[in-house]
Amino acid sequence: MSEAPDDDGVKLATISRGGDREVRIRWREFKGHRFVDVREWAASAHTGGWWPVKGRGLSIKPRELEAVLGALRQASELAADLPTTLRR
Repeated sequence: MSEAPDDDGVKLATISRGGDREVRIRWREFKGHRFVDVREWAASAHTGGWWPVKGRGLSIKPRELEAVLGALRQASELAADLPTTLRR
């Protein structure tokens, strides 16, 4: 059985999505390139470790941050207008 991968980089946030899932946001570097890594991780029932979920993440380049932050601010404003029951 293989060992769970290291969760490297600078931790910015960990957001629970239930007992065995979470979103991890990290400031990372790969081959000299820096980026924000947003990835879903899941707990493995077999190994007990946490693993990144294949196909459930993205990398954001530093030059893209302002546009992403602007879009997230707009999404936050739209979500504030939703009834509480729809904000899950």
